[in-house]
Amino acid sequence: MATKWDERKKAVEDEYFLKKEKEAIEKLKAKQAQQAQAALQEVCRMRCPKCGEPLKERSFQKILIDQCTGCGGIWLDAGELEEVAGKEEGSWLGRFWQKMEK
Repeated sequence: MATKWDERKKAVEDEYFLKKEKEAIEKLKAKQAQQAQAALQEVCRMRCPKCGEPLKERSFQKILIDQCTGCGGIWLDAGELEEVAGKEEGSWLGRFWQKMEK
C-alpha cells in the first residue's frame, strides 16, 4: 500500500526526470541546429562566378571582400562597393561612384 510519502517521492522523482529529459532534448536540438548550420555553410561556401573556385574573405581598407583563390577576381557583396568608393573619394573609383549617384 502506497503512503502519501511514497506518492510525494514518486512525484518529485517524476518531476526531476522530466526536467532532465527536457534539458537533454534542448541540448540535442542545439547540437542539431549547430550541425545543420555548419553543413549549410559547407554547402553554400561561396564560389567564384567566373571559374568556380572557392572565394576567400580578405580585408581591404577594413572592409571584408571576397577574392577568388583560383583566378584572383574580387567580388563585392551588397553595399561593399559604396564603402570602398567612400574611402577612395579622391581616386577614380570615388569620383566615378559620385558621378553615378547623381
